[in-house]
Amino acid sequence: MAPSRHFADSVAALSAAVLDEVGAYAPGSVTIGAGLVEERVERTVAAMHADAPLIIHGQLPVDRAGRRTGAPDLLVRGEGPWYRPVVVKGHRSLEPGSGPLGARIAALSSPTLETSRVAEGSNARKHRGDVLQLAHYRRLLEACGFAAPADHEVGVIGTEREVVWYDLAAPAWMTPSSSGKQKKRTSMEIYDFEFDFRLDIMAAAQEHAYDPAIPLLVVPVRTGECDACHWRAHCGRLLSAGHGDVSLLPRTGWRAWKVHHDHGVHDRMQLARLDHRTAELVVAGIDVAGIISVRQQFAPETALIDVLGSRKSSQLDKLHQAGLRTIGDCASLCERTASYGDVSLAALPEQIDMARAALGPSPAYRRRGVATVDVPSADIEVDVDMENTEAGVYLWGAYVTAPAGLDWVEPGYVPFVTWEALSSDEEVALFARFWRWLDQLRGRARGTGLKLVAYCYNAGAENGQMTRLAPAAGLADEVKKFVTSDQWVDLLRVFDSQLITGTGVGLKEVAPLAGFHWEVDDPGGAMSMLYYDQAVRRASSGQRTAAQAWLLTYNRNDVQATAALRRWLRTDAARCLPVEVLAFPQ
Repeated sequence: MAPSRHFADSVAALSAAVLDEVGAYAPGSVTIGAGLVEERVERTVAAMHADAPLIIHGQLPVDRAGRRTGAPDLLVRGEGPWYRPVVVKGHRSLEPGSGPLGARIAALSSPTLETSRVAEGSNARKHRGDVLQLAHYRRLLEACGFAAPADHEVGVIGTEREVVWYDLAAPAWMTPSSSGKQKKRTSMEIYDFEFDFRLDIMAAAQEHAYDPAIPLLVVPVRTGECDACHWRAHCGRLLSAGHGDVSLLPRTGWRAWKVHHDHGVHDRMQLARLDHRTAELVVAGIDVAGIISVRQQFAPETALIDVLGSRKSSQLDKLHQAGLRTIGDCASLCERTASYGDVSLAALPEQIDMARAALGPSPAYRRRGVATVDVPSADIEVDVDMENTEAGVYLWGAYVTAPAGLDWVEPGYVPFVTWEALSSDEEVALFARFWRWLDQLRGRARGTGLKLVAYCYNAGAENGQMTRLAPAAGLADEVKKFVTSDQWVDLLRVFDSQLITGTGVGLKEVAPLAGFHWEVDDPGGAMSMLYYDQAVRRASSGQRTAAQAWLLTYNRNDVQATAALRRWLRTDAARCLPVEVLAFPQ
């Protein structure tokens, strides 16, 4: 999916604010205005020849030999007639730590390597995309003769609003080598390899366009990196054509995609047509292909024990459990599915059902063996969701559902939030406030003989933050007891263990099943981080107020969505058909 216009606008606004702040401190800085690429290149080169201390939004000359173009956010002049590239990013560029990667940082008021200092107790975070982008700018500066000759230092301005300097020539990335062992390589080495490979891909694609008989070097595959790729819309159309590529299925990565393609299964329909029972036997370690290869040699009534021998007792037990006792019973086994016995793909049965669910007429189906959909229930139900940035958790939200007539519990949305700069003490204090409220509610329920259950969607995030913050708040034992009790329910596990969709199972994807829709534009973690930056940092009180309102609405919708999904699971989900009814014959 292409990035939203609102998301792109927010990123641009964040970058503009940072660069305006940097430029305000540097007399003589040059901002390259809009215009044709050739004009912007001319102005940038003129500024570099004039020794401008900072060049904002420059356009570097085209490197025709290297087939590169680029426009770094910032070019910072060094002590000689050269420049170092800097980019602005909407994420943190520092992390706790010490040692050889101890970060060098410079203030925005003096953003040069020469004025930088070592950040005690901090390391530079290794964002692969950041350093490869900066390596690209480094090669462009080399091509036009303005790269620093003595070092390969480049900078990133993250949400800390400081320039964090990286050495592209320092060994930093573990990669495979021809010897089969891992080798640590520099960012420049990684960039050069990746860039050259992409040039090869482009060359093959161009040849393929003229002669389809010439194969492509790569074909589109849906992976976890696709959301950050500019080609996702183009590849998405190719992947979605026809019945859809198998990589579109949830939790089906590149390895599974390659296994399917090696076995002649290229789209979801071909996968859906495989035999589920055969797949279960294959992943159980049964030599199904061997049985199929000899079944024509025996009469249908021949017992499998006479074919396999008594030494295969464990395999015989599994075959018997699947209802297979004679050679005749094995007539329905699928040879194509059995061919997967040469690889380890434990998720094969699951992926067959996901492919069927994705192609079926309904948005969701009951999993095999699920007769009814069960959801833990209580008299008082509390849905919980937290919002955080890389700096920590700034918002704990809860939505309370309670019977009418309980005057000591107020139903509805209850937020615990801080808009102050988030320190460790502030974060712990905020969590302690939320915990005291929840614990008091739990205690009151116990005292009145009522059952209380708290729910979240995908508990890993909330569990991780609660257990991280609990020791500093003196709550380690209490929190551990709570998150392992039946008072804390992960609704994602409830949903995913009983229903199958063939698409993603994130809250934003499954809440519409319950008819729920978010009130804010582009709800998601990336947008929330950008609004958080506006909520706590922007000078305009109007911007802060609007951003804070967006975040509170977004969090409220998250917990309301969890409550709505829970109600749907208890009612309409019972009408979901079992996935076994779907049939896709050859």
